[in-house]
Amino acid sequence: MRNLLLLTAVFLSSAAFAQPVQLRLSNGQETQSFGPTTCSGRVSITWTRTSTTICEQLSLWLTQPGKNCGDSPEAGDVGLDAITLTELGQSNTGTFQVDLGQLPFPTTGGGGGCGALTQDATFRLCGATKVYGGSFGTDCNTVSRASGMKFVYDGTPPTAPVIEDARGLDQAVLADVSEPTGATVIELHVSRDGTEVAMVRQDVGRGAIRVEGLENEVTYQLVAYAFDQAENRSNPSEAREASPTKTNGFMEEYANAGGKEMGGCGAAGGGVVGSAVLAALGFWLSSRRNRS
Repeated sequence: MRNLLLLTAVFLSSAAFAQPVQLRLSNGQETQSFGPTTCSGRVSITWTRTSTTICEQLSLWLTQPGKNCGDSPEAGDVGLDAITLTELGQSNTGTFQVDLGQLPFPTTGGGGGCGALTQDATFRLCGATKVYGGSFGTDCNTVSRASGMKFVYDGTPPTAPVIEDARGLDQAVLADVSEPTGATVIELHVSRDGTEVAMVRQDVGRGAIRVEGLENEVTYQLVAYAFDQAENRSNPSEAREASPTKTNGFMEEYANAGGKEMGGCGAAGGGVVGSAVLAALGFWLSSRRNRS
């Protein structure tokens, strides 16, 4: 009998610390990252009931930055609509939405609300309910927390990238741009005499950025920006210049080097003509490599 009572006490004690409800994003993740440009978005949350001993509604709230979940909201936290006991009893799972604009952003010390904060901040979605407890497991007075999740605000942009090299191709420019830590996208802006004429956005890790559709023998100004996952934009890079240059085809270079476009069988046999062919071929291949 003593062993039975001991096992019952251990079971009830474990139930008191169990997490009767799981809270996750709809994609199953436990963290939602966002930034100043996505402050007004709504996030879908899935709750999953993992216990049959729930006896009270599931209270939900959002904590202030850096705080952990307790058994109930504290001053400064933001309460959300509860999941009723009827809902919890009718299904093992359900969804609700959280508006990121509801997060309790600081309004002092560099705050000012979502979108104005230039620092990083972590908020938590918390939940708590009650489960049956007591000596006979019939008392609805044991608080049990739901497994919470995080909303991570990224207010710090990457450092400015560096255009390490910029060169002209035929009706195009090619730029090698550094990839700052935390950057996920590089954006290259191309201007002519102060007016932007092209922009290319490219994921990091894909090498040099090529911009097509430009005019040959014109000087363009290039400026790059880095973006992180939260769409924070860096300061601009220092500007670089590049001028597209017409690249002739092989036969044009051959003719310009002193050859003929319709040569005979010995056109490349040697002497001046052969040297012209080789020079034209070398220049043409070099130009092709620069364009790739």
